[in-house]
Amino acid sequence: MSDRYQTNKKNNSKSTKALFSIVCLCIIGLGMVVYFGTNTQPQNDTVNEPQTLEVATEAQHAVTVTETTAAPPSTEAAEESTAPERSDSVATSMPQGEGNTPYKSYYEYPLGEAVVKGYSENPVKSETMGDYRAHAGVDFKGDEGANVCAINAGVIMNIYYDNLYGGVVEIDHGGQLVARYCGLDTISVKMGDAVEIGDILGSLGKVPVESADGFHLHLETKLDGESVNPLEVMGKTE
Repeated sequence: MSDRYQTNKKNNSKSTKALFSIVCLCIIGLGMVVYFGTNTQPQNDTVNEPQTLEVATEAQHAVTVTETTAAPPSTEAAEESTAPERSDSVATSMPQGEGNTPYKSYYEYPLGEAVVKGYSENPVKSETMGDYRAHAGVDFKGDEGANVCAINAGVIMNIYYDNLYGGVVEIDHGGQLVARYCGLDTISVKMGDAVEIGDILGSLGKVPVESADGFHLHLETKLDGESVNPLEVMGKTE
């Protein structure tokens, strides 16, 4: 009986030691897991944080540059203009004297004395366009190819072709008077030329916007930038 008791006591002691060893190993293992898990987490945060910021910064920069440098859409409507192409490369200045004072000096007719249509600020019937519009000039009747002459001395300001008025010559006649000769087929002067009264500017052609009125010269005059009746400023009557 005593021997069996001693044997059971030894077995229980061994079991207790084994159980204690297992518990110790579990505690040590758990401690290691907590230790390494705690120590490695900051490293991961340290590595990932700048990567995340860098990607976000690059993405934001790309969007900012694209939006800043992109050309804004055009808001201008595309339309075909009939406005003449003007050139201001030649500076002109015609001094005023006794021979070129508007309403007082002598001016010659540019083509002939026959007037097809007079100056009117009120709308008049346009046979060509089929509507009513102001007529800011005087139409002088002539034959195709007839010479068109300067109404007074001056300097050639501009030469161009207009879709509505054909070949155009603009002359500074002094005293702030500028004349616009429209409907020329050929032009014999050039930009910056000085012309005398009666000098030939070119030959008569068509005025497209007034083609139903036959061959004629459409003459417009502006004084200080405002349209005036060419016949009145020249001291003529219809």
